Amino acid sequence: MKIFAGKMKIILVVMLGVLLVLGGCSSNGSSSEGNNKQLTIGFVTINQEAYFFTESIRGAEEQAKKVGAKLVVQNPNNDPVKQNNQIENLVNQKVDAIIVDSIDTKGVIPAMKQAANAHIPVISIDAIVKSKAVSTQIGVDNAESSKELGEYVNKYIKDTMKEPAKLGVVGALNSFIQVMRQDAFLDTVKQTSGLKVLNVVDGKNVQQTAMTASENLMTGHPEMNIAFASGEPALVGLASAVKSQNKQQKLSVFGWDLSKQAIQGIEEGWVKAVVQQHPEKFGLEGVKAAVKLAKKQKVAKTINAPVTIVTKDNVDQFKHLFK
Repeated sequence: MKIFAGKMKIILVVMLGVLLVLGGCSSNGSSSEGNNKQLTIGFVTINQEAYFFTESIRGAEEQAKKVGAKLVVQNPNNDPVKQNNQIENLVNQKVDAIIVDSIDTKGVIPAMKQAANAHIPVISIDAIVKSKAVSTQIGVDNAESSKELGEYVNKYIKDTMKEPAKLGVVGALNSFIQVMRQDAFLDTVKQTSGLKVLNVVDGKNVQQTAMTASENLMTGHPEMNIAFASGEPALVGLASAVKSQNKQQKLSVFGWDLSKQAIQGIEEGWVKAVVQQHPEKFGLEGVKAAVKLAKKQKVAKTINAPVTIVTKDNVDQFKHLFK
């Protein structure tokens, strides 16, 4: 009986070992499958009209394809309420991470907190959102870059303009980031003695609206001899208005974000300098950060993106982007 009991004990120990090995294999297989599952990343942009946003999406799509992630792009078309709803929908879909280019940097916070509470990492690109719900921020220093452009303008006025500078501004007052650019630019150029700010008009981040606002600005202030646009739609609208009213010989134009119209203006000599971001890098870095955060890896709280001030001296290297 003792021998039989001993044999049974040995058999039980062996069977238990086999079960543990099989369980381990099953567990390892499940873990490996979990690590290799396709990640789904949400990307809520501002609109899909401006070159900046379409390029940031392109950069994100290319990086997502490279790493085998699924990218879900949402377009609120400049509507902050719709943008919040889209973030909430992505949370309900249980995506692995969400990239957001915010329209309203304060109004978007509740939706971002909802994502964070669901343990979904939030990556803020371009616009700066001050919230603990944001895992990482990717963008340029908009104020510093606008200050740099303002210093370029100050030198331009001093070196080339014989008459006092009379400045008009085409902004986008519904865009926190463009208001930041506008304020930093104006604070800088106001240091130039004799410069007068004639008016600030609101293009609402829409090209056609910016064109109409620019035409009204020119009509109301025929003495205007220098102009600043705070973003791509504003600059495209301003450039179109300059051409339609034949103001190329009268106005010196400065602004943010290249386009075909801006490059043509640089070549013709009336667009003097444009701050150019590299939007595809925003999308690319956004997806990189999203993948790492979804896998519980560390990512820097702030990732800086470069800018270039484009003039007639270096515009050739950007022409291929707008063919």
